[in-house]
Amino acid sequence: MSARAESTRTGAKPSIADVLREAIRQGLLAPGQPLIQASIAEGMGVSRIPVREALHALAAEGLVTFSDDGGARVTELSPREVDEVWTLRALLESEMAPSIVRNATPSDLEMLTGLVAAMDDLDPETWSDRNYSFHQELHRLSGMPYFADAAGRVLTLMDSYSRVAVSVLNEQDHAQAEHHRMIKAIADGDGDELSRLLLHHSHRARMALLAYAESQQKPFDRKAEAAEAARSLADHLSG
Repeated sequence: MSARAESTRTGAKPSIADVLREAIRQGLLAPGQPLIQASIAEGMGVSRIPVREALHALAAEGLVTFSDDGGARVTELSPREVDEVWTLRALLESEMAPSIVRNATPSDLEMLTGLVAAMDDLDPETWSDRNYSFHQELHRLSGMPYFADAAGRVLTLMDSYSRVAVSVLNEQDHAQAEHHRMIKAIADGDGDELSRLLLHHSHRARMALLAYAESQQKPFDRKAEAAEAARSLADHLSG
């Protein structure tokens, strides 16, 4: 059992890494945002040492990136990386589909049906949280722990981007309709159909996000960047 699962099961206080991971997943800490160790330590009432350890743990998960000067930021994915990671999610989840169908008991199907039904007509933020839980449940049902761990890491890494697809790109209705079809595939015992649906589910969101990410990229202006760096250096030296 992972430390995350253990803390949830026992009701233990969440770790620094747990809190930061959730803040990143939900987009409360935006991609590219600096993570100032002193500020985090002060906000959580701890020293900098456990904060630094937590940031390094999240870096190992791909959620945090360290620069050459040791500063940490929330990982910001380029359009190419969005494409790659979303493709990886599609491959992992679709590969788990036959096992999900085989392992799903009537009580599992009832739980999934209720979860998806409760997602109808939710606001985007609440729907996104339930969507994360739904895919986690699919991973659990696969009975494939290594696939589930990898898929869970990808799911967490992509969740803030998934929320953009839901809230900005209006993908919620399409995704929710696909969830209902996934439930039917599980009920029908059709692993091939569930695999196809999971592939399509990720492919559609991937294409929408890729187009959005490319539209948001600003062209790199080396002269402007150098001027800004020069001003920053001058302010530092004069201070």
